[in-house]
Amino acid sequence: MILQQDRTFVSTWPSLSFLSLSTSQHNTSTQPKGPKPQIPTSHLSRDTEFSTLTRFLSFPISQSLLLFSSPWFPNTITSLFLMCKKKKAIAATAPTHLRPPPTPPPLVSSSSSFSSAPSSSSVPLISSGSSVTKTSSQLSAVRSSLPNPAILYPFRELSLATNNFLSKPLSSSPSPCWKCSLRKRDTTVYQLPFHLSDPKSLSSLLSLLIQSHHANIVPLLGASLPSPSHHYIYLVYSFTPSSSPLSSCLRNPHNPSYTPLNTWLLRVQVASDMATGLEYIHLHSPASFHGRLSSSAILITEQPSVHALISLYGAADLSGDVRPASVEESRRGYVAPEVLNRTTSASHQSDVYALGVLLLELISGEEPVKYRLDKGTKEMKQVSVIDKANKVMRGEQGDERKGKVRRWVDRRLNDSFPVEAAERLIQIALKCVEQDPTERPDMTWVAGKVSKVFLESKMWSDRLRVPTDISVSVGPR
Repeated sequence: MILQQDRTFVSTWPSLSFLSLSTSQHNTSTQPKGPKPQIPTSHLSRDTEFSTLTRFLSFPISQSLLLFSSPWFPNTITSLFLMCKKKKAIAATAPTHLRPPPTPPPLVSSSSSFSSAPSSSSVPLISSGSSVTKTSSQLSAVRSSLPNPAILYPFRELSLATNNFLSKPLSSSPSPCWKCSLRKRDTTVYQLPFHLSDPKSLSSLLSLLIQSHHANIVPLLGASLPSPSHHYIYLVYSFTPSSSPLSSCLRNPHNPSYTPLNTWLLRVQVASDMATGLEYIHLHSPASFHGRLSSSAILITEQPSVHALISLYGAADLSGDVRPASVEESRRGYVAPEVLNRTTSASHQSDVYALGVLLLELISGEEPVKYRLDKGTKEMKQVSVIDKANKVMRGEQGDERKGKVRRWVDRRLNDSFPVEAAERLIQIALKCVEQDPTERPDMTWVAGKVSKVFLESKMWSDRLRVPTDISVSVGPR
């Protein structure tokens, strides 16, 4: 009976084949004598061994007693314990072939700088303490290259920098201004009337305006207010070297026949820069509007190339001076009719009007407003550039209008410009100077149209450019 149970037990657990040898001691005539067999673990997988252990734990009592009586029971328990330990190690430890190889720490030179930092493909971003230090140093270098935060300068500091404002002011400026050095930086200080209703909001308003940065806007650095009851505020802007006001570039009092803007492409480049900068002010900056556009507020830079910058950004908001224009300001010709008639204050529509006047001024090279003597009435008569442009575009079409456009465009361009592009730019400017403010376009439309004229002019200039890759040989072949 025991042998029968033993055979049944062996058949139910074929993996432990050594148990069948333990039962052969009860029948020595059927099994030959020999060395003790070993557990054939080399032929069993780990999963098979674990399943074998599971079956062992679920044996009936009679079969378990038979196993306990075997002389190889201690070895069996030891083998089963090793199986369980291996399975636990397998379940707890990740496979070694899936682990990434250790990354060696990058080599950081003490003389390396932010500009000569290695590429991200050769140095990991965060792999050791040295890389973290390097990343921090790079961030510090970036912060140091950014403009300084908004500054409320003490009035005494501005007085010392400008010699108590006795230094010679810069000429051709719409407001009194001085060039000076503040905190080791070249700056321009403008003096403006102060009419802000809430002087306590100056700091927060300045912090908002100073966050605006654009390639065609002179950066605002800070401001200074001597006292809340003071009549003037002083705005500090970054000084732009190698620059001149647009009025001086178009009408040099010392040499009227010369202008640095002596090509059509340069004129349209300036027009595109002004339109792009004003579009940014209206749509993407915290400033309400500009309010002070004129040819004196546009700076023309020569290095590295000719571009236009809009100065006095945020001056209307910081000074609170949005009153209707005075008689002196109206004579310049940039003030919109509704502001001049004191029906409303400066707005986006008045900025568009001033930009239209600037476009006509660029095309013709003339002042916005002139005064001529009327021979009949013997009185001085005001003639604006808007009236002349309307006469050029009025009535005739085709070649006759093109002839008028050619005669009105600045003669210093030597009659070298695309007439169709000039005609379209005049139409854009006349659209901006409509008498009714609601009829004037927004700056998105104006900037898009002016940019299109610039691209057409650039293609025209490229077609007329003399080829430089052609060589001519006159020698015999």
